[in-house]
Amino acid sequence: MILILYTTQYREGGEKFARAARTLADDKRRQHPGATVRAVAVESKADVVAQFRAAREDGTPIAELHFIGHSGMYGPMFRTRAIPEQFSPHEWRTLDVPFAPGASAWFHACRTARWFAPFFARTFGVPAYGYHWYTTVSLRPDRFRWERLATRPDPPLYVLGCPGRKSHGVLGSLSKYATGRVEAMKRFDPAPPEGDPTYDSVAGLYDEVFEDITVRRDEWRWLKSRLPREPARVLDVGCGNGALLLQMRGRLAHGTGVDASAGMIERARMRAAGAPDLEFVRIDGPVLPFPDASFDVVTSLLSFRYLDWDPVMNEIRRVLRPGGRVLIVDMVTAPVRWRETPLLLASKGRGYLQRFRARDFARRLRRLVTDPRWQAMLRYNPIRAEHEMTWYLESRFPGRKVEKLNVGWNARVLAFDSGPLQPGTVAPQSYP
Repeated sequence: MILILYTTQYREGGEKFARAARTLADDKRRQHPGATVRAVAVESKADVVAQFRAAREDGTPIAELHFIGHSGMYGPMFRTRAIPEQFSPHEWRTLDVPFAPGASAWFHACRTARWFAPFFARTFGVPAYGYHWYTTVSLRPDRFRWERLATRPDPPLYVLGCPGRKSHGVLGSLSKYATGRVEAMKRFDPAPPEGDPTYDSVAGLYDEVFEDITVRRDEWRWLKSRLPREPARVLDVGCGNGALLLQMRGRLAHGTGVDASAGMIERARMRAAGAPDLEFVRIDGPVLPFPDASFDVVTSLLSFRYLDWDPVMNEIRRVLRPGGRVLIVDMVTAPVRWRETPLLLASKGRGYLQRFRARDFARRLRRLVTDPRWQAMLRYNPIRAEHEMTWYLESRFPGRKVEKLNVGWNARVLAFDSGPLQPGTVAPQSYP
């Protein structure tokens, strides 16, 4: 079977994606006479799971899987911007996709070649294809031709990757319309990671850089101002070398740090030797090994982007006591906007001053970020886009807003305070 899944609701262009799916289905029927070809709209994670389950129950294994729609850095997006859904890496690994021998997967969506297609190939053992740049719809399959130039209603449409305004600015947009140049889909065969995709190999360098977490002045000031006045039980998710909890000790009744990196947990335990009010636990997957209502505050500093968002958020809500809160500070990607110029200048000024005041920190940070092992780790753990994190957090905690702490040319640091939480306040999810 050739299964074509597409979305219509998450962002703009839904009707065009439906037409592109019909075009692809017609092409596949011509190319493979007699083959079963299904084109199905999937508007949630539950819809996707239902299609995989139906294929298995019907005894029709998937020879080609296609997805047409929008994608975040970690893969296809579903539902709407108000309540976005995305399978986490952990959830993909738990899915049973009934692929036929020699099957392949094609993701006709923006940026899927950067992380998701290689991940999918490794996870399911099938070749996977994706685009590096952003995608657009076109009247032609081999070059961009603006769909508004169609000479008849409801023409065939194709999804193509190409440089454009989002990836290359105004010049990219001009080139798109003037030349029609597009990129070929990139193929990724199943292969193990090249280098260490975890923090283990860089734990020592990271530990040297963030010996004192207060070098992240904006982030530390924001977190400190939101800690409870009375001693609290705090869980730090993605605790790294434990520097944050060590800095918080005067405000803690007890501190627990969890991290997936054995190397980082080892560093944290070494730093906290002789501190009975701190403990550090390595976790494997989005499961927190603690009883319900164990903590007053859950923090995540510069690590939330790496987590399996919905699964770990369900766990965070479980271990928080009623009235507890979630504090998240993280870096995301987004080009600076003209109206952010004053914040950019202020952020840059503070950054230059910090590098002057903490020269050892600046030197160690350069050594970390230029190390090949750090670069390898980033390939397998990319930073999220600003809109992905903003839409996610504000949808899961209605009425709460993400704040900008500082802004760079292509990245910025966001902060989020959930406020006091009560059971049942998180938007319901379709899966699991």
